[in-house]
Amino acid sequence: MAWTQFWDMHSGGRTKIGEFGRIYIEAPEKRAIEVFRKRFKRDPLNVTCDCCGEDYAIYESETLEEATQFDRVRVGKPSTVDGYLEANKSTVLVIRASEFEP
Repeated sequence: MAWTQFWDMHSGGRTKIGEFGRIYIEAPEKRAIEVFRKRFKRDPLNVTCDCCGEDYAIYESETLEEATQFDRVRVGKPSTVDGYLEANKSTVLVIRASEFEP
């Protein structure tokens, strides 16, 4: 199953969904955008601030490990997916396919 990452670009100077800078949804991009819209009542393709650009950069990956790789490696020492999620639980949200209807 594919994973789609929504990387909050902080357009308008803030995150859009609480403090979550990264949201990962276990679904291909098109379906993940639908899930995002339904769950958060917000369009991730929106542009809040014309001078700042898009609200979210959206990337599809084959696995959650691949989707989180950039952030896990850039901290200096690679961590496991579980370690990354635990260390960043206040700023990273994971929505698994089992949490929404097919």
